[in-house]
Amino acid sequence: MEIRAAHKKELEQVVELNCIAFNPNQHERYWQYVKNDSSYRLQQTRVVVINNRVVSTLRIWERRIRIGDSLVTMGGIGGVCTHPKYQGVGYASALMRQTTEYFKTEGYDLGILFTIIPKEFYEKFGWTSLPIEGFNLPIKPTDGNKKETAYEIRDFNLETDLDAVASIYDISNGRQSGTISRTRSYWDMEPSRIRGILPTVVAHQNGYPVGYLNYQIDEASVDIREVGYLRDHPDVIDTLKYHLLKVCEQQNIDTISGMFTPKHPFVERLIAEVNSEVNTTTNTNMMLYAVSLTTLLRRFVVDWESKIADSDESFPQLAVKFPIVNGQQAVVRYDGNDTVQIIEDDTDAIKLELSEEYFWRLLFGDIGWEHANISKSVSDEISRFLDLLFPKRDVIYWYPDRY
Repeated sequence: MEIRAAHKKELEQVVELNCIAFNPNQHERYWQYVKNDSSYRLQQTRVVVINNRVVSTLRIWERRIRIGDSLVTMGGIGGVCTHPKYQGVGYASALMRQTTEYFKTEGYDLGILFTIIPKEFYEKFGWTSLPIEGFNLPIKPTDGNKKETAYEIRDFNLETDLDAVASIYDISNGRQSGTISRTRSYWDMEPSRIRGILPTVVAHQNGYPVGYLNYQIDEASVDIREVGYLRDHPDVIDTLKYHLLKVCEQQNIDTISGMFTPKHPFVERLIAEVNSEVNTTTNTNMMLYAVSLTTLLRRFVVDWESKIADSDESFPQLAVKFPIVNGQQAVVRYDGNDTVQIIEDDTDAIKLELSEEYFWRLLFGDIGWEHANISKSVSDEISRFLDLLFPKRDVIYWYPDRY
């Protein structure tokens, strides 16, 4: 058994294995993931080879993700599969273990995957779910009544609208925890297009886009995949809202859903308009792995120091110890003079009583420290310090960025 990067001549076997495991009619799609991804390197296709045959494989997607106000480098795992004749032997398990070691050599800050199988398989290797909030909103046929707004809707035009949409995305998501940093090549490459990154419609003023909506209709429901708008045009949300309700009325849609927070301004205005009770959903298929815990936490030091310097709070010297995550320990140490350090251990540090799930939720901002500190296990002084570093945020991972 060999576990390694694929050789170029083995890529056809990899594509065929993906077809067998996931969809026999998507041969060209799986080739596009290799040929037309500007970030792809051959080492990102990992394989198990038996007697010159690829029997198990996965793909690594290299991306930059926002956690709070910081950007970190992630290795996304997708397309984990084993040939049916070789299942149950442990090849996929061995491949997962080797891939996390590969992450260390490549310097990724964290690993992310979206599982379509029970998450217990990945939990065996130290991966932890990050719950992502979503919504399901019933609507009535009369909800399509509209009012006049200062904006107009048109179908998205690739030739004229993409530059503006890419700019709106950057502005709209610049400090949105959980979102992916999209370069222009990311917008242009075929894998992104295959996964539906392009908007359905744009809202414009005097011909220039100031907002967009990405949605997909499936029988009697519509799934909102992404919303973007310029912050100095908040009322464009109403234009997008009325457009969506008109579509729902015309096509007898009775449910609007999305895999992002119902606290998003667009969803809040939808709820107010239709006057219906929203059903909150929770998706747990996003899973995380700390490749190097200390390196990951050091990505936040500049932001943390800025928060401390800009606040009216003052703190003495202190050190807090995070729970062990993926077998690693890390301590946040503050010198009492606006300087934060991340070290591997400190015997005098105050230990935070958190599960690994709560660690990740705290880091992304799905919960703030006031929600994590259920047991009141630390002093008020340290709680004030952690409240400052870990505010509550809405976490969004837009659907088109999944792999």
